[in-house]
Amino acid sequence: MTFKYTLSIIIFSLFVGNIINAQQTISGRVVDQSEKQPLMGAVVILENIGENVVTDEQGFFKVVLKSNVHSLLIKFLGYDDVRIQLKPNTFDLGPIYMQRNNTTLDEVVVSASPKNFNAEFKGSNFRINPVTLKNINPLSTEEVLRTIPGVNIVGDMGLSNRPNISIRGSWGRRSKKVLLLEDGTPAAPAPYIAPGAYYNPVSDRITSIEVYKGADLLKYGPNNMYGAVNYITALPPQKPTLRLKLTGGQRNYTSGLFSYGGTWNDIGGLVEGVYKKFDGFTDNSSVEILNLNAKIFAKLSEQQSLYFKVSGQFEDNQASLSSQTPFTFYTDPTQNPLDADQFTMRRYGVDIIHKWLPNEKLSFTTKVYASDFERDWWRQVTTKIRASEAQNYLGDAIFNNRYGYLAGKTFDDEDYVIVGKVENGLESTTDSRWIYRVSGFKETVNLDWEAFRTKSEFEGGLNLHRETFKDVFLEADNSRWARYGTATKDLWYRLWSINGYLRNEFNFGAVGVTPILRFEHVDMYRQNLLALSQNPNLQGTEEGKEPNVYNQFLPGVTVNYQFKNSEIYGSVYQGMIAPSKVFGFLVEQDGVVTNPLEGQSINIDPELSWNKEVGWRGSLPNNVAQGQFTYFHNASRNFYAGGRNEIFSQLGEINVQGLEMAINVALLNTNGHKLHFLGNATLMKSKVISGKLEDKDLFSQVVHGTATQNEYIDKVNSNRDAFEVYVDDGSGETLLTDETLDASQFSNITKSIIIFGDDGLSDTEAPYTPHINMSLGFNYNWNQFSAGFNAHHAGKQFTEFHNFMNESPDGAIGELPAYTTFDAFINYDLTILKNIDATIFVNGKNITNEIYRASRLNRATSGIFGGGFRQVILGVHLKI
Repeated sequence: MTFKYTLSIIIFSLFVGNIINAQQTISGRVVDQSEKQPLMGAVVILENIGENVVTDEQGFFKVVLKSNVHSLLIKFLGYDDVRIQLKPNTFDLGPIYMQRNNTTLDEVVVSASPKNFNAEFKGSNFRINPVTLKNINPLSTEEVLRTIPGVNIVGDMGLSNRPNISIRGSWGRRSKKVLLLEDGTPAAPAPYIAPGAYYNPVSDRITSIEVYKGADLLKYGPNNMYGAVNYITALPPQKPTLRLKLTGGQRNYTSGLFSYGGTWNDIGGLVEGVYKKFDGFTDNSSVEILNLNAKIFAKLSEQQSLYFKVSGQFEDNQASLSSQTPFTFYTDPTQNPLDADQFTMRRYGVDIIHKWLPNEKLSFTTKVYASDFERDWWRQVTTKIRASEAQNYLGDAIFNNRYGYLAGKTFDDEDYVIVGKVENGLESTTDSRWIYRVSGFKETVNLDWEAFRTKSEFEGGLNLHRETFKDVFLEADNSRWARYGTATKDLWYRLWSINGYLRNEFNFGAVGVTPILRFEHVDMYRQNLLALSQNPNLQGTEEGKEPNVYNQFLPGVTVNYQFKNSEIYGSVYQGMIAPSKVFGFLVEQDGVVTNPLEGQSINIDPELSWNKEVGWRGSLPNNVAQGQFTYFHNASRNFYAGGRNEIFSQLGEINVQGLEMAINVALLNTNGHKLHFLGNATLMKSKVISGKLEDKDLFSQVVHGTATQNEYIDKVNSNRDAFEVYVDDGSGETLLTDETLDASQFSNITKSIIIFGDDGLSDTEAPYTPHINMSLGFNYNWNQFSAGFNAHHAGKQFTEFHNFMNESPDGAIGELPAYTTFDAFINYDLTILKNIDATIFVNGKNITNEIYRASRLNRATSGIFGGGFRQVILGVHLKI
């Protein structure tokens, strides 16, 4: 009995052992051959039986083998297949390198690299990878961008559908001086004529974000003086996948993403839709967005590939340019009584890219792109009045309906409110109607060749670009709900550009030298169609054209030295801001800018800047820490438009310099527990070197209080030569002589011109250039659980070139105090019904509910814009 029992155990043990051996677990990690970075979503196929697994966010995989499986096939879109022959008793395959296919386009490759930079870009840059975006679950792209060194967000409490991004001291309103790209294609409605970002892809469909700031920025244009933001969208997955992400939160925040895509043989496809709705952080600020897009990537042969992408975005929201005064901000920061403001838009876009390789060293990439954008922005006409006079001015009906929160309050003489302007008992509205159409053709050639007996890489691009812009302004004076009015402005703009660049990467062992030269030829004109329509003697459609034609060369060079896992680099280049509708049709003579007289040639030049930087990027031994450190110095000239209605009548020069730092430190990595410290910081100092500036709002629109009045008088009297002060006492406008200014003259001031430089103000800072921006956080991972905590700090910052420290009663001017916010997240990954991968997440934004001033974005017409209040969201992300 004992013998039989023992024999049974031995037989059973041998049987189980055979099963275990037949089903041994093998692991590995799939990485990019050139960058040595993980490939997330690669498919590992067990040949003969067809079963497969997908690599995780760090490129790792595990497969349970069976006795009849002797090889693995690894596939990833845009890479050559890799086949691994399995050897007995091998349990860890280690890193498995995949080579990017020669026909692959950069537009369809997204790396999950833990590196916070793109090594292929020469000069400073920063990358937000898919894992970081998954953890943040951002409400908006601005929420992510503010954590990037060198970036400052000029907030307006929105969802980034009209982003306000400043890079290295650029004027941030509507990101006008930053180049926005989506998958490498200009995303602004009209990048040259009207670069204001009135379109922005929804954050839900962004997979990665890269910010470029070095000399290689000259590959892109036109606005390459400060930096570029490239939104990278999802590529078709290797394995056919249905994806559903549902998110909900406070203030009726709702977001739903649906997508389906996969790769079949050599064709990858993806269709995606995002619906987003939010009541907003203030009253009457709701938003509703629908975004649809589809893309196809096809490897046509070993020498050719084709990429096609089409997208559409539709938006309807209660967007207001008016905001709050200090009094209403303190009383109730959620108030917005302007219930009739409405912004509607639609945008269609298409990209077609073809890549052809005549041989293994030469390639041609052809891109055709186009977009069609139209928006209507109906806004109530507003005025600023004393809070104590609100009920009498508005009338009981309007006051009780939308301003009742003021009832019973006590006021002083400097308590003001922004209200709808009332005439004859009615409020009125205006409409800014803009229509943009953009199209272009770009050819890029890449050639590997030898120079000085070493490997060299040449790249050249030629771009034909066209854009049109129709700017119509309507006024309706019978109701704030009117959606039709009388046209008071109708301007037509058209632009052609031929631009391109030549770039070559020379390699001398560990040293690389990359010169680059960009050329811009621009031919544009403007017509005042409304004025022309009043001319009974009009002869043809060519009359009234105001042309501006200019050429610009932009050189640059980067030198880098590689050692171990690090790189030291330095670059210098000249960047430009294209003359747009704001200042593209002016005359400059001896540095003085004026509107052209009849028959006078328009000759305004682009804003230019020599940008210099030196830095380090890489990782420390054993990858314990990785990051980057950069010193930069930008010296701009021909500076015309620096802020809303702040105009350099004598073109200015502004210097901005600073330090950018980013680090990722592995504090713990044992037994599945991982703890990382993430730190990003920017130290920045700006200085206006020269120029003459007029603030057109300062005495025509701004409501001054005692503090700002006294501050201005003190500024003038402490440096009388720096100010030209004009007054009108009823007998006409005159320039005050050098006498000391006193309070009795303040109410008669009509205009003030500041003189910068050695003979004027020598210590003025540019607006929205805080001395410090910083994000610090910790991320913890254990098996399927992850959590994180982040603190973001923005230093105090001036909001206009007068550098007022005190705040005006209408909130239009004054320094913004520093603020700090805290965010947190929790994620848990699980598998449902064996084939559904799920992530459950909770995110808290501004969890301490810090009430802070984010901007004075529109100054005299808006006042204070607060930052977003506490917002908690939760949701589930399913992949089937």
